[in-house]
Amino acid sequence: MNVEQFISARSFSSFSKTFTKSIIYIAIVAVALSLAVILLSQSIFTGFQRSIQDKIFGFWGHIHITDIGVNRSIEPIPMQKNDSLIQAITQYPYSEIKSVKAIEKWDPFVILPGIAQKESLASGLFFKGVDDSFHWDFLKDFIKKGSVIQMRDSGYSRDILLSEQISTQIKADTGMSITVSFVREGQIVKRKLKVCGIYKTGLEEYDSKFAIVDMRLLQTLLGWDKNQITGIELYVSNIAEAERISDQIYSEILPSQLYSETIRSKYPNIFEWLALQDINKIFILGLVLLVCIINMSTMLLVLILERTYMIGVLTAIGMPFQRQRKIFLYYAGYIIIRGMFIGNLIGLGIAVIQFKTKIFKLSEADYYLSYVPVAMDPLPIILINVAFFIIILLVMLIPSWIVSRIKPVEAIKFS
Repeated sequence: MNVEQFISARSFSSFSKTFTKSIIYIAIVAVALSLAVILLSQSIFTGFQRSIQDKIFGFWGHIHITDIGVNRSIEPIPMQKNDSLIQAITQYPYSEIKSVKAIEKWDPFVILPGIAQKESLASGLFFKGVDDSFHWDFLKDFIKKGSVIQMRDSGYSRDILLSEQISTQIKADTGMSITVSFVREGQIVKRKLKVCGIYKTGLEEYDSKFAIVDMRLLQTLLGWDKNQITGIELYVSNIAEAERISDQIYSEILPSQLYSETIRSKYPNIFEWLALQDINKIFILGLVLLVCIINMSTMLLVLILERTYMIGVLTAIGMPFQRQRKIFLYYAGYIIIRGMFIGNLIGLGIAVIQFKTKIFKLSEADYYLSYVPVAMDPLPIILINVAFFIIILLVMLIPSWIVSRIKPVEAIKFS
């Protein structure tokens, strides 16, 4: 322990004035609340973005491969699902590290617009046909009533999964039969399907537009064979690499009539809205940090004023001002550490409670989620604590500079 640390440790608890003690307590509370808000903000913003992205990618994958003319045509345009294309896409060396598997999973799908009708009530929507390789385990988390589609070994299933929004519109519940209508070659084709389940994702773009059926039903209606599909959904191992992988697939693997695009490109509005949350997060964290710095600076100035006599004595016996400033930085360090300890207890405590109980709710219609999500990642928590301590302590160098402006004779007389 050096001299400065010894003096600060012995004198820190000896502040006699009630006003000074109150300022210290206020500073500790300010540090605690600031760190708690920063930890909670980081946790909530990260959890919010991650939860919505997981929903979107879970239902749509990261990359879509379709016929190049699919966006310019009302009629569905088929592409061939063949083993050589799938093998080329999944085994292509997207990364120099051969052990890294870029494509984790792929799912074929068929999209066909149509109408779902129950008696006189009807709703226009898109029917998304999937097969038994579809990630049903993910979808089960969003099933509100009933079950997922029961696929058959031969022939197509007549089950249909409706969203809660669409089922409410046409007043169809699980177990009920509904009529679905499609237009094929100018003729209306109808089928009777049974509502096996009702799902709710909270994503307006999905819940208001899509019903899920057996892919073989749509292939039969369209007169397609089992290898003709609308497109392929790809799931990549690293989301950050999705854009680059999509570009490589399009330019180096796909034939000229096929097209590859990321879900970010397909639904830019949602992802642009999520990106705006980063700006909100930076603003909130910056504002909270500024308030904390102002409180700590005020506190340090008050401590310097109360220790004016000590500064005068230390100057008189020859201690350099640089070393005296360290005493007050130690004071600040003690306060910051105490405040950070309390702040971690508050911030992480609330985050853990929310993570376990989901007690704080959201409007799913407005925020795509029914509760406030939190991300409990250890690394960001550690980095926030380290950065918070360093930034506050470095800023305290500015008010501590006033120590060098105090003259020893006047300081002793001041006492």
